Amino acid sequence: MNNKRKYVLVIMLLPWLTVPFIGKKAMKRFSLTSILIGLLFGLQAVYANKRGWWRVYTQLFPNVMGEVPFIIGPFFVGAIWILKFTFGKFLRYTLINLGVDFFHIYVFVKWLQRMGIASLIRLKDYHALVLFSVNAAMMYGFQWLIDKKVNPKKPTSLIKRILS
Repeated sequence: MNNKRKYVLVIMLLPWLTVPFIGKKAMKRFSLTSILIGLLFGLQAVYANKRGWWRVYTQLFPNVMGEVPFIIGPFFVGAIWILKFTFGKFLRYTLINLGVDFFHIYVFVKWLQRMGIASLIRLKDYHALVLFSVNAAMMYGFQWLIDKKVNPKKPTSLIKRILS
């Protein structure tokens, strides 16, 4: 296994070391949303590869998209952590997600480019920020709909949820 594949393996597995600290309740509550947004990101990755938006050069698994380790690693676990600490407080959620997305695009992707693991090709940095922000808004919406179905006693007004 070459060094690039080792880096990708570490990137995929490292977030999973934090899962015991999430808690069963939060894991159960937020994993469906994390799975749904991960599947959506996987579909976007297929489209992005066809359009040449970005490219992941280092594949961890043969015949599997290069984005998969990032989706099942930091993306899945990170989404649960963010939802755990910010769900129900939309302004906090938005600011945290913007910070994480900004770090991802302007720091992490630049590092991946220097390492030769992945890069943005036809997608500009600010386009990626918009795309990830839209994904974050959809993730919040997924969780809001799931919570509304599971526990209908919570305030139904988005404004009441933001202010609570």
